[in-house]
Amino acid sequence: MALRMNLSKKTSRSKTVLILSVSSDIGSYLAHQYLSLGYKVIGTFRSSQSVENLRSKAGCYLFNCDIHDAQSLLSFSRKVKKLGLKWEMFISCVGLPTPLQAFFKSDFDQWQHSVAINSLDQLRALHLLYPLRNSKHIADVVFFAGGGSNEAVVKFSAYTIGKMMLTKMCEFLDAENPDLNIFIVGPGWTKTKIHQTILNDPHISKEKLLATKKFMKQGKGTPLEDIFQCIQWLSAQGKNVAGGRNFSVVYDVWKGPQATTLAKKLKADGHMYKLRRHGNEFMKAKGQ
Repeated sequence: MALRMNLSKKTSRSKTVLILSVSSDIGSYLAHQYLSLGYKVIGTFRSSQSVENLRSKAGCYLFNCDIHDAQSLLSFSRKVKKLGLKWEMFISCVGLPTPLQAFFKSDFDQWQHSVAINSLDQLRALHLLYPLRNSKHIADVVFFAGGGSNEAVVKFSAYTIGKMMLTKMCEFLDAENPDLNIFIVGPGWTKTKIHQTILNDPHISKEKLLATKKFMKQGKGTPLEDIFQCIQWLSAQGKNVAGGRNFSVVYDVWKGPQATTLAKKLKADGHMYKLRRHGNEFMKAKGQ
């Protein structure tokens, strides 16, 4: 209880945000937005070409890191510690959509590799970097969700299962850590280069190939600014509203006149926006 009382939400002073895969389209956009607000940004990348537009930015610290390599992650954490910056926001933009095959037709090692990148590797990173947070304030931790929570997305199980693991871990870590406001955000279809990975996969179905090509050519997708603003809203609402939950940038009423009502509902119902069976009491016998 004392820990909860001593921790405060962040003010508008200069802060540090740590972004895994700052080289991704979403990660790069978020980095630019936070830098424009006066934040310091620490980011990881694998392709140096993808971060050229960030190299000259003051307050931006970039590190080559392979999140699937435990030693690479350990080296990165040591470099962050050496910087002497304490992060107050951790955002993981890591995602690997392949293999695009049915489970029993997939190479299991490739399937397992994808599950790990979409979940366990990101959790390892957070585990390593957690001691380097600013412990004087409640820190924000943000993951990105994928589709499939409410249906089976055919030939997409590794990505979906990995992301669902992150969704449930947000609830666990929220319950275990009063010093974290941890949540996961579903961005919806967004025009990013991750779709090129899908298009290049040799096992992509004709239906998914045509749908992805059409989206990349004609679809508007979720504006990156909406993703940024949704994260900002959830950060500002704090742990009582956002902690341990999963949100949709596209479908949830986090902006506009209904946002205040949503926040009140979330505060009042700890089961909202979490992975749950609902209506279990239907078959429960009286007196049990």
